[in-house]
Amino acid sequence: MRDHVRVRAAVSIPVVHTVPPRLPAGLIWRPRLAAAVDTGVQRAATLLCAGPGWGKTALAASWAVARSLSGPVAWLTLDAQHNDPYAFWSDLILALRTAGAIPPGRSFPDRGPTSVAQEPAFRRAFAAGVTGLSAPVVVVLDGLHEVTDRRVVSGISGMLQHLSERLRFVLISRRAPALPVHRLRVTGDLTEIRQADLAFRLDEAADLLGVRGRTMAPGTLAEIVRRMEGWAAGLRLAFDTPDPAGADEIVEDYLIREVMSERPADIRRFVMQTSITDRICGDLADAVTGGSRGHETLESLTRENMFVERSGAGRWFRYHPLFRSALRRRVARQLPDALPELHLAAARWYERDGNGLSALTHAIEAGNWDLAGRIVVRRGLPLFGSADRQEFTDVLRRIPPARLTETAELAVCAILLAYARGDLAAVPHRLALARALLVNRDEAARSEVSMALALLEASVVTRWHGDMPRLARSSTDLLGDLARLSWDQAPSLLQYRAMTLNNKGAALLWSDRFDRADRYLWAAVTAARTARSPIFEINSLALLAQLAVQQGALREAAEHAAAADGIACRIDARGRIAVAPAYLAQAMIESERGREPEAEDALRHGLHAMGAIPEAALSIVAGLIRVRLTLDRGEAASARAMLTQLRTEAGPPLAAPLLDRLLDLAGAEIRLALGDPEPVLVRYGGRPDLSAAEQVCLARAHLAGGDLPAAERLLESVRHGSDRVSAVGAWILTALAADTQGRSSAASEALSMALAHAEPDRIRRPFRTYDAQRVLVLAERQQWLTELRGAAGDSVLGEITAEIPVIASAPAVEPLSEREVDVLQFMPTVLTAAEIAKNLGISVNTVKAHMRSIYRKLGAGRRREAVVTARQAGLI
Repeated sequence: MRDHVRVRAAVSIPVVHTVPPRLPAGLIWRPRLAAAVDTGVQRAATLLCAGPGWGKTALAASWAVARSLSGPVAWLTLDAQHNDPYAFWSDLILALRTAGAIPPGRSFPDRGPTSVAQEPAFRRAFAAGVTGLSAPVVVVLDGLHEVTDRRVVSGISGMLQHLSERLRFVLISRRAPALPVHRLRVTGDLTEIRQADLAFRLDEAADLLGVRGRTMAPGTLAEIVRRMEGWAAGLRLAFDTPDPAGADEIVEDYLIREVMSERPADIRRFVMQTSITDRICGDLADAVTGGSRGHETLESLTRENMFVERSGAGRWFRYHPLFRSALRRRVARQLPDALPELHLAAARWYERDGNGLSALTHAIEAGNWDLAGRIVVRRGLPLFGSADRQEFTDVLRRIPPARLTETAELAVCAILLAYARGDLAAVPHRLALARALLVNRDEAARSEVSMALALLEASVVTRWHGDMPRLARSSTDLLGDLARLSWDQAPSLLQYRAMTLNNKGAALLWSDRFDRADRYLWAAVTAARTARSPIFEINSLALLAQLAVQQGALREAAEHAAAADGIACRIDARGRIAVAPAYLAQAMIESERGREPEAEDALRHGLHAMGAIPEAALSIVAGLIRVRLTLDRGEAASARAMLTQLRTEAGPPLAAPLLDRLLDLAGAEIRLALGDPEPVLVRYGGRPDLSAAEQVCLARAHLAGGDLPAAERLLESVRHGSDRVSAVGAWILTALAADTQGRSSAASEALSMALAHAEPDRIRRPFRTYDAQRVLVLAERQQWLTELRGAAGDSVLGEITAEIPVIASAPAVEPLSEREVDVLQFMPTVLTAAEIAKNLGISVNTVKAHMRSIYRKLGAGRRREAVVTARQAGLI
């Protein structure tokens, strides 16, 4: 039999679309996309590939209308009939003639090949005709996804590869075409415009709304664009719907008709079943549908642009939110009895995969409260301490309250909910109820739930109340229990270990056992990183910052605090209690540096992060910072009242030896500020275990009483110790003692040592609080000696001592001009005259003239003296 193809003349001839379709009303011109097509037609092919309704044809048609003035654009709208080679080639030739691309008299085939045997000769004649064209012609093939015939596809491929000098193609398709576009991509001959490019941006959506004569609040418009993800058809439907409340349903119905109507029944069922999850992967799809080709199906749907796309670079996919919503609406109507089982299958898969939050969500959607309770016991505690805490507790609240007393697992849910709403008083009762419900349960269940309850009790009750010895004991026991568990017995084993190490590190820190606290907190940091539990890493670093502050290592403390804050910022947890110790440490650092506004700001951040129900230990630390800042402002009586109140509020069950010592130390500093050293001598005298800070405090009391030898004995070891803050204080006190004895050279040398120790960490507070008037006199003498040696005027000495408050009556000074006041503001800094001039936008000579005038009006001989006088006069 002669090999041939069906000739269209033998049947009724369908309408041939060889001109661009009529442009829809309300179409807007999008320059960025038109420019992309302009660029694309300079090479072989431009591919517009996206699902239905993304505006592919509208873009190409509007571009073609605009482009037709500068050159021919042949348009062919393809459909199923073009899988006949005769139909395809005949209509392509007709499109070229309609566009005026083939000049009259040009030798060109009149129609396509009527048989396979004619195809080689036809292609040669077609190629010869195209090669003879005087200028490149743009050919738009709209609906390329309709063409699947191998011979037609081969013909298009041949034109792309061999006729690109004269034919430039704009290919419009709903799915990736079966063409060698990868070769064009490699050679740079392909321009791709895909769904993400076609998505309407906010300004374009505003233009689209404007041509419809409508207005909308910017926030509402942005929300619609976000919900539609820029989908053109969805935006038009939403903008043309009189009732905005019903827009989503209209859009969803359109989606179902366009995307689902012609799909096979098995595909329709697949996408409905898998739409119950926010993201889907092949294994999860198989678990939900009971199939075995989930990944292949999702890959196919993605290639076909069926409103499915990859979510990230891994195995996950996602449906367009509106498509997912439409599918869920349909599955609820068509498969209501199967819906709980679908959610149950998803819950079990997510639980095996380690995603506790998704597992819990689907278990609750399935109404399986027992499974929900088991998931919370096995994976809920790390979630409660994670960045997903709010979402986790929101899901827990969907459990009917009456169910929360049915099993020990659900009682664990009740404990977490009670804590989340701030009802700490209810937690002990619910712990007891959960343990009572474990009676007569099997050993495996008792072990798993008991572990969770022990962790909850340690974290929610013991640590929050501040019973540090008990927290240390319970954490030690828990670490032993965890060491005996296997992965299948405790899926959250790594997270439990990180939590428990963090608890033990906190207990040891507040118990004044610094060496062991350091080891356990670093172990907690490592464990938290391994377990991918950033909240516990944050808290462990924040507590290390607290530890470093207590050891007088301010730079190290600042590094730990910054590391904790950096992680908190990355996971949006800066308002969580885990990071609060870091902010409090920063407040203490800024206080030691004499930067009260910065200290107060850090304290505010800490108080905000601590929340309405802070840990008792953190409440004490925050209170002590308030006391210190009040004392540093010279309000000793107020500081004493605040400390008394803080001691009252810190009653039992708080048991934290370090905090007791810090409270006592604050009380001793207040006594010294009030000129009452005797209670300090009584409190610390004769004690062999004093910390460096306590030794400095006792030495101050001895100096106040005139016992210089006793002070010297205390200061000798502190001066060379690792606590840099205390060492600065010890050297200052040594300088004051030497000055009292008339040993000016020794006093100068001691002050030099104090300054040298202060410089790396910018420690200023001791210079301001240890007999500031006498320290100022010594500093002035040191400044004079420094200048005699030819050192820079703005030395470290000047930088640090510039912050010393001078307790004296304000001197009478001649009024300064406005520009002199501007210059004066820069004089306490280390900026040179040239740098001040640059900041003020004036010449350096003008700055120097103003400085000389300032010296004269303030009665000062040099810059440092002018700053001191200006501070006394309240000018800076």
